Amino acid sequence: MTPDIAPLPGASFGDAAKRYFQRYAQFRGYASPSEFWWSFLLYQVIIPTVLGVLAVAIILAGAGTGSEDAAAGALLGSGLVLLLYSVYALVILVPSLAVMVRRLHDNGKSGWFVLLGLVGLGIVPLILCCFESRPDLYRPEWS
Repeated sequence: MTPDIAPLPGASFGDAAKRYFQRYAQFRGYASPSEFWWSFLLYQVIIPTVLGVLAVAIILAGAGTGSEDAAAGALLGSGLVLLLYSVYALVILVPSLAVMVRRLHDNGKSGWFVLLGLVGLGIVPLILCCFESRPDLYRPEWS
């Protein structure tokens, strides 16, 4: 396999984060389990959780003072955090889909399974990403 499509087995946290943005919109090729799960954990679990906790903390800090100005400031601050989260979600949309498609290719499935998320079945491709690596089963004519 050429290096631009090959998976990176045993990818470290740093390697997975780097490859996540190096292959920003690359839907062909393969992603190892570690590459997928490190990027999933960081970009779709940890960072959104931190932003959500920050928004709630800002709201609670303003609400606890009893001052209308502080409450208005807290509402504005939490609104800015939520706006930041929305921009963040748009930025990671394409690389998140790309790494999931590459992970599905790595275990022999078609990347088209990600479309199940459009009809409320987004858990299905996530479960398929848990299967063992079997790139020999993937046929490129599927993509």
